[in-house]
Amino acid sequence: MNNKELITKWVLEKVEEEYKDDIALVVSHNTLRLESEKGTPSVSYFIPITDKGRRFARTFILDGVGIDLWGIEWERMEQFADLNEYNISCLADSQVLYARTPEDRERFENLKKRQAENLSNPVLMRAHALQALEQAKQIYLNMLFSKGSDVKLGAGYVLDYTAQAIAFSNCRYFKEAQAEQLEELSRMEHVPEQFAPGYLAVIREKEEETQKKQCYELIHLVQDFLERPEVLQPQEKNFQDLADWYCELSYTWLRIRCYCKAGDSTKAYMWGIMLQEELNRVCYDFGIPKMELMKALDISRLEEFAGYADSLEQEMRKIITEGGGKIREYRNYEEFLNEV
Repeated sequence: MNNKELITKWVLEKVEEEYKDDIALVVSHNTLRLESEKGTPSVSYFIPITDKGRRFARTFILDGVGIDLWGIEWERMEQFADLNEYNISCLADSQVLYARTPEDRERFENLKKRQAENLSNPVLMRAHALQALEQAKQIYLNMLFSKGSDVKLGAGYVLDYTAQAIAFSNCRYFKEAQAEQLEELSRMEHVPEQFAPGYLAVIREKEEETQKKQCYELIHLVQDFLERPEVLQPQEKNFQDLADWYCELSYTWLRIRCYCKAGDSTKAYMWGIMLQEELNRVCYDFGIPKMELMKALDISRLEEFAGYADSLEQEMRKIITEGGGKIREYRNYEEFLNEV
């Protein structure tokens, strides 16, 4: 037996003999190991249920190889199942080596099933994709004020989170974490064509300012990708909610028409940004391609801006009615009274 096998045997015997009431499960998770160590299942982590069980955790070096026997609480395993932990593979690609009781094993397997259901939910996975992209943006902002090693550190995590955004939009995750992202992406259905060349260009770049610029371009590439119609996933939303939102916001469209007609560029601008913020939110919630209201604003052509706002309003009304929502509107007070 090799050292990994010997340590695994030692752990299982130790738990069986001395920690039977303290450790619920011993688990193997080999996807992040060196290729030579992936073949045989070996201990990776355990789930403690008492303080004594928690104290079983240890890290050491054996014959030049670092070994980490770490404990994960049930509560954290719940976070893995709900995709709130970074290393999804830790649960998804794991194997139980020891279970204290059949109920402990069943609990673990149910968490794996819940995680698999979440991974197959396009609405949830799109939300995680957008969160990953937002994380990449925050890292990039910090990069702008960084120097030396911190630039390359930030660039690496921009690569990581933009790649995750793409994987999540495909309802997939990386089995090998950051290690083989391009290879895993190559097997996914929807991936922006220029992502792999851009990813490699960042890794190969020596100049800090150029690397920052490349990260900016990569983030833009992924953002545009996530807004493409074939990537937008159908959302499980009630279109009556969207209809009610529209009834409230229709007054803002009216404001924009009135202030544009009056030539008041300040009010047209400020009400325009308020409507744009609302449009950004509902387009995200309902998987609607982004409506670029403010992109059309030219204060020397306010009437054209009002016309474009009107066209977006008509488009929104069409989306609502085709989705099954009812816009509650009345031609006069008597009609309102007849219905209410």
